[in-house]
Amino acid sequence: MASMSGSKPNWMKPSGSWNIFASPRWIRIALGTFVIVSTFVFLAVETRAFDHISIPEFKSHKSDSAAKSEEKKEPIPQPPPYVNANITLDREERLAYVTFLSGTVDAGDDLEEDKYFQAIRILVWQLVHKEETRTKHDVVVMVTPSVSQARRDRLAKDGAIVHAVEFLHTENDSWVHAELHRWDDVMTKLRVWEMTQYDRILVMDGDSMLLKNLDGVFDDPGAQLLATKPTNETNLPSTYLLASNSEVWDSTHSFPPGHGTGLKKAGKMNAGFFILAPSLDAFNYYKELLNTPNSFDPRYPEQNLMNFAHRWDGPMPWREIAYTWNIRCPNDVDIAKGLVSVHEKWWKQPYIYENAKTKQWLLTRRWEMKGWYDAFEGANLTRV
Repeated sequence: MASMSGSKPNWMKPSGSWNIFASPRWIRIALGTFVIVSTFVFLAVETRAFDHISIPEFKSHKSDSAAKSEEKKEPIPQPPPYVNANITLDREERLAYVTFLSGTVDAGDDLEEDKYFQAIRILVWQLVHKEETRTKHDVVVMVTPSVSQARRDRLAKDGAIVHAVEFLHTENDSWVHAELHRWDDVMTKLRVWEMTQYDRILVMDGDSMLLKNLDGVFDDPGAQLLATKPTNETNLPSTYLLASNSEVWDSTHSFPPGHGTGLKKAGKMNAGFFILAPSLDAFNYYKELLNTPNSFDPRYPEQNLMNFAHRWDGPMPWREIAYTWNIRCPNDVDIAKGLVSVHEKWWKQPYIYENAKTKQWLLTRRWEMKGWYDAFEGANLTRV
């Protein structure tokens, strides 16, 4: 047995290094506790230090997760009650599809290289000729004065009704400046309300495509004529219709997208796909808004005007239709589960990310359309 007098324990003897494992148990516990407490204090101080660091905001669409998170914290707007107009016609209802083309994109004289023009040709081909998607209703392309005669002739040859209109302006509309140059003329889309030869119209942006026949959208409960709510305003139509969907952020949404599962902002409609009832009274009301500086945010001109005129807490609230009819930034699941139409460019899709099947489908529609017309015109066929 080692003597207790005049000798040090082994863990205290100088040996070039201290062996903690030879220390008494109470010392090991004390040191461990000190290390743990020190670590927590350090992390707390460092975390507070990060609170003062300004992290730059990413500009890509996908990085809008912070905005999505912020959106979820806000109360979700609820669709207002509506009153159906219950008007019956003593004749067959006249329905139409309308898309819009202007010359804001300088694509030159080579029509094959004009991607927006080719997108409209794809949509017309699907609506007029393709067996799985063609409609029994009129297909109209509204064109502004800046659209070349060659483009008008090609669309007419494709089977579209080419409807020429003048640019829409009012005396005091110089305050309206679109966020992007290619949207400079989109306010002219509102002239679709002047097309009173039709009872209801579905307006689709040119960069839209069909997967199935779309005619059933006119039977959607949300696509029916409504009565304007009582109001002090005297310049509103007695009946109206504006049916659409809220816009999604990107392809990271559920099917169908719902509030909190992919929608950009509930209650804010997207003007790339909407159903309306033509009305000169409604058209004149829109012109009054256009003629009133700062009556709405002009960054997205016609879309924001419509969202203001048909806000959910106003006398003519727009109405939601089923999201299965159309989705912007579609994904593979949307298509697999029966989506009817999409709002997406065939030549680039920056916000549908890894959905390779959807991207391939969009790209191949352009060449399917071209091949169909090459064969169709080569054989001098006519539509049956």
